[in-house]
Amino acid sequence: MGSYGENTLVRGLSFLADKQAAIANNLANVDTTSFKRRSALAREASDTFHSMLDRQLTAVDYVEQNDMQRGILRETGNRFDIAIDGQGWLRVQNSQGQRFYTRNGQLQLGTDGKLLTRNGLSVLDQGGQPITIGGGEETPGEITFSPNGTISDPATGQTFGTVALVRLDDEQALLPVGSSLYLDPTNQRGTQVGDGVQQGFLEGSNVESMQELVQMIAVERSFSATQKALSGLGRLQENLVTNILR
Repeated sequence: MGSYGENTLVRGLSFLADKQAAIANNLANVDTTSFKRRSALAREASDTFHSMLDRQLTAVDYVEQNDMQRGILRETGNRFDIAIDGQGWLRVQNSQGQRFYTRNGQLQLGTDGKLLTRNGLSVLDQGGQPITIGGGEETPGEITFSPNGTISDPATGQTFGTVALVRLDDEQALLPVGSSLYLDPTNQRGTQVGDGVQQGFLEGSNVESMQELVQMIAVERSFSATQKALSGLGRLQENLVTNILR
């Protein structure tokens, strides 16, 4: 079994490797609509090391945290693109009934008139039901999204429901599952947001590539320094053993 110093340095190398992977993932999604960067954190672990003097020494675990800052809104002019200016999440559902949260407002109409995400998930209304906008010949030629998410036909004034625009008390509980979708294992109820929908806009990623590159360089230097410290500690132990055996 290695010493406390060795174990600490090895855990440090593992943390830095995971942090580098998180940075690489952020950079890979710099152009992904509504992507939220992941930041690496070191926190106190539940377990401890014991020294030769029977003192407990804190161990460190690696965790990731969602950075929920809003990305820059960019205008697209597409009537089925919506961005959320402020807090709030769209509630969507797959064909198996599993629900997710997303801020990716790239929407489309299905052949049956259902309002869908680009990945084919149904967009839910305030009551938790899929939104349907006409269908076939009944589909309106134009639709508008009001700031509170109400969908209507500007020509006739007919409304088709209001999208579930939900504010969550604990956004850090959300788990990213890819494609800008998040699961909520805590099943928060959430509260409906009164406004914030902007039609014809999309929210960009909140990743700043220059900031991520600077962090990547810092991690590489820290990794190199930790490796040197681990090698130096090994040589120190070898010298101690050699001197004791003389």
